[in-house]
Amino acid sequence: MRVDTTWTAAAVALTTALCQPAMAETYEVAVIRWAPNDIYFNGVEMGQRQEAARIEAETGDVISFRVFGANDVSEQMNALQAQVARGVDGVMLVPWRGEAMRGMVGQLAEAGTPVVTSNAWVPGAPQTFVAFDNEVAGRLGGEALVARLDELRGEGWRQEPGVFIELRCIITASFDIARHTGYRSVLDPIAAANPDIVIEEHEASCDGGQARKIVDDLISRYGNEAILGVASIDGTMGIGGAVPAFRAQGMLSPLDDPAHIPVATIDGTIPEFQALARGEIDHVSVQPATGEGQISMRLLYDLMSGTELPGEGKVLLEGEDPLWGPVRIVKPEQIDGPWYQIQAYSVPGDSAYDDERNWANQMALETDGALPDYGQ
Repeated sequence: MRVDTTWTAAAVALTTALCQPAMAETYEVAVIRWAPNDIYFNGVEMGQRQEAARIEAETGDVISFRVFGANDVSEQMNALQAQVARGVDGVMLVPWRGEAMRGMVGQLAEAGTPVVTSNAWVPGAPQTFVAFDNEVAGRLGGEALVARLDELRGEGWRQEPGVFIELRCIITASFDIARHTGYRSVLDPIAAANPDIVIEEHEASCDGGQARKIVDDLISRYGNEAILGVASIDGTMGIGGAVPAFRAQGMLSPLDDPAHIPVATIDGTIPEFQALARGEIDHVSVQPATGEGQISMRLLYDLMSGTELPGEGKVLLEGEDPLWGPVRIVKPEQIDGPWYQIQAYSVPGDSAYDDERNWANQMALETDGALPDYGQ
C-alpha cells in the first residue's frame, strides 16, 4: 500500500505546532511619571513591577520598563518622544499637566500604541485611565474634619467666625479638581449657612514649603484662634506645610483638646501615618498606590497582547480582596476611554495606620523587612 508521505509530514508538523507552547513575548514599556523622589509614585511603580512579575510567572512574557520621572510637562514630553522614537509597545503615563499632552497621546493612539494613564488623565484624548475615586477621598476628609470639630467643640462652632484652609496642588489637574470637589461638598454648605466662616483656597503645587508659607500668612492674617481646620489635597502639604506652621506658633494641641485644629490629608504615605500616630493630623484618605500600579500594568498588558479589557467584576483575580476593591468601570465625558476606578478608604476607620495592607507599609516591608517606627 502506498502512503501519502506529503500528507503525513504535514499532519506531523501541524500536531507538533499545536502541542508546542506559544513563544514568550518581550514588551517594552515607557513609564512617564512624577519625580523620582515622590513617595506615592514610587509605590505606583512598585505595584507595576509586582504585576509585571506576576504576568511573567504566569505567561512567560517579559515586560521591560523604561522609567522617566519629572514634575515638569516639557521634560515629560521630551522623554516620552525620545522613548517612542526608540520603539515602545505601550505607555504608562502620569501627566504633570495632562491638558498639554493631548496631542501626543492622540498621536500614540493613531499609531496603535496603547496608553494607560493613572492618577491624572489627559483630557480629550484616547486612553485607558486608572485612579481611585478622588472625589470620595475629598469627601471622606471633609467629613472627618467636621466630625472632629463637632466632637471637640460641639456644633456651636458652626455659628461662630472661623477659617478653613484648603491647600491645592494643581488646580487644572483632574485629581485635584475631584478632591477639591469632595472636600467642598462638605465644607461649602457650612460656609453658606454662616457667612462668617471663610474657606481660604490656595494652590501650592504639592509642595510643603509653599504650603507652609501660605499657612503662616493666613495665621498672621486671621490669628491663631480663627483657624478651624486644614483640608490638604495631598499628604505633603498637610504634614510639610500646615503641621510645621502650627508647631512654630504653638498651635499643635492634643487630639482631645478643644483647641486642636484638625488636619485631613490624601495619599497614605509613611510620614502621614507617623503624623497620625503622633496626633498631629486627624484623617488620611488612602490613595492606593500599589493598587493603581497593579491595575494599570494589568490593563496595559491586555492592550499590548491583544486581549479584550476586563469588564465589571472581572478586573481582580481570584483570591484578590484588597482594601481598595472593588474596581468599578465608569465612562467619564472628559476622556475617550474607560476609567477603571479603585476605591478610597479611611485611616483611621477602614484600616489602622500600622495595617500591613496599606501600600506604604507594604513598601516598608519589601524594602526594610519591617514596619516603620510608629512610636509603639
